[in-house]
Amino acid sequence: MTALNEYTLLQLKQLQARIAKEVSKRESDSKAALLKRLRKLAREEGIELEELLGTDESTTTQAKGTKAGKKPPASSAKKTPRPAKYRNPNNLDQGWSGRGRKPAWFEAWVNNGGSLDALENAAQSKGRKKSITASPASAEPVANDSAASAAPSPDVTSTETTNQ
Repeated sequence: MTALNEYTLLQLKQLQARIAKEVSKRESDSKAALLKRLRKLAREEGIELEELLGTDESTTTQAKGTKAGKKPPASSAKKTPRPAKYRNPNNLDQGWSGRGRKPAWFEAWVNNGGSLDALENAAQSKGRKKSITASPASAEPVANDSAASAAPSPDVTSTETTNQ
């Protein structure tokens, strides 16, 4: 066997690719052989392997090395978002379920003396048109959740309407 330090970088990369391909082929062949032995053993007992495992036949009787019938893992299923517990009274499109990181509009509202009850009431009445609810410091809505430093000042009146 030749010492690896005698190979060029290109030759080492080619060798690495050939090794990875051979490892993959041998793993695939090993799995296929094991599956064949397990099916034979199950048949000797009068049971089909798929019946024993509780799987359908399409996922286990594929051609060697194919992945056509495999199902994605259960963890990849999309989770449905939780309903909003709080809504921005200045922009009813902005809601927060109360879980995870607090949005900037929520923090701005609370920091300016707004009550959580007003946010909960806005969430319950989402069906209404967008309106501004009077509170100690209500003002223009925060345009971006990452703009927490752009909290409205308390001297702005609450008679303005939003254009969204």
